[in-house]
Amino acid sequence: MCTVVATSDTLTLSGRKPAVRLSFASLVFAGLMLFVGTVSVYDGYLVVRTGDEIVQFEKNPVGLFLLQCDHGDPTLFLMTKALGTSVVLAALTVLYRRSPRLAFPVASALMLFQAGLLVFLERA
Repeated sequence: MCTVVATSDTLTLSGRKPAVRLSFASLVFAGLMLFVGTVSVYDGYLVVRTGDEIVQFEKNPVGLFLLQCDHGDPTLFLMTKALGTSVVLAALTVLYRRSPRLAFPVASALMLFQAGLLVFLERA
């Protein structure tokens, strides 16, 4: 059995384990991180979908270098992209735990960059 108590500040979930308190700020931060991760996954999906033609579409010089290192196969590119996204999201999580006041502007800037990337991917 689980009990949910919602107030304007926090959401408290209690059950068999100790209660977990989620603030509105932490939910917003989680949403920012989810958006960043989702756009990254969508970008990876587009790489898989275009297959061997990705060399003609890729604009990032680092991405082109990784594709050329693997003779046009996107595997190395996708693994590097996934690793980079994971490291950034983990670093943002650590930053949020240490200094939420600093983490919000950083995560917001990253979210805006990813939103721009999403617009670019959809228009290109």
